[in-house]
Amino acid sequence: MIDWKSVLICSGMAIVLSIILSIGGYIIATLYAGYRVGGQYPTGAIHGILVVFIATTFVLMINLLLFKAIPLGLIGVPGTFIISFFALAIFSGIFGSIGGTLGAYIKKRTY
Repeated sequence: MIDWKSVLICSGMAIVLSIILSIGGYIIATLYAGYRVGGQYPTGAIHGILVVFIATTFVLMINLLLFKAIPLGLIGVPGTFIISFFALAIFSGIFGSIGGTLGAYIKKRTY
């Protein structure tokens, strides 16, 4: 079962920390998500992936609205934004799963 409260708290944390620390913010937030839910390693990984996916979606939508995707050169081809969004979400999901798994591992080792 997914703990949506933890996912939303950690997604907000990932957004704020990613502004300051870039990818390090995502890793810290996913570690905390995995630690917060504890349990089995796959549970931590799933929560970490959800945290990063929600944060990445939010950041990309804000970038699209504010900058109209000019820095990415995505204005000419509408489908390119969707493809690059999914590529970035999958790439970020790898960091999310690693962070969530490590967070669950840390909680398991401390208790």
